Amino acid sequence: MRIALVHNHYDEAHLAVVIEEMKTLGAPVIKAVWMECYGHWAALEGCHRIRAAKALGLTPEIDEVEYSDDPCDVDGMTVAEVADRSRESDVIEFED
Repeated sequence: MRIALVHNHYDEAHLAVVIEEMKTLGAPVIKAVWMECYGHWAALEGCHRIRAAKALGLTPEIDEVEYSDDPCDVDGMTVAEVADRSRESDVIEFED
């Protein structure tokens, strides 16, 4: 499984905290849009949780969001606008 980090905010100190929390909580659930044209999920949230899961050898669970013009919490854009940016994003690969 491939997940594109569309929301690319990153902070090492926050990542360290998330990794410690995930050791107890387990794999995260991430809202994402399937982008068939790129062969990856475009994550609408959770860039630190996705990185933490990779560091711990966990595979995130996907809560699929439909590609649409619905509002999204990323920079005031729609789901479609955010998902379309995934082609330019860092992609993290997980075992299926």
